[in-house]
Amino acid sequence: MVSFRLSPEEYRRIREMCAAQGMRSVSDLARTAMLKLVASENHTDPLTYEVRDLRDQIRSISQALERISHEVEERKPQGSASSSAGSEI
Repeated sequence: MVSFRLSPEEYRRIREMCAAQGMRSVSDLARTAMLKLVASENHTDPLTYEVRDLRDQIRSISQALERISHEVEERKPQGSASSSAGSEI
């Protein structure tokens, strides 16, 4: 048996959810929610993989931009740093 406390507002919202989901009781809802949580522990959300992939792509783009910036700075003529200060965009 599992027992936990809820505020009156939390209990009201859970009872409303029970009715909306066709559950017989708060216990049924809690049991179903816990079983889904345990089952999902073994499965990674596909969105997690997409976010990880996007993060890797952003990191790769950032590194490429740093390399390009470094190469541009190396190719500038010696005196151009002071003369180009007013022409920045």
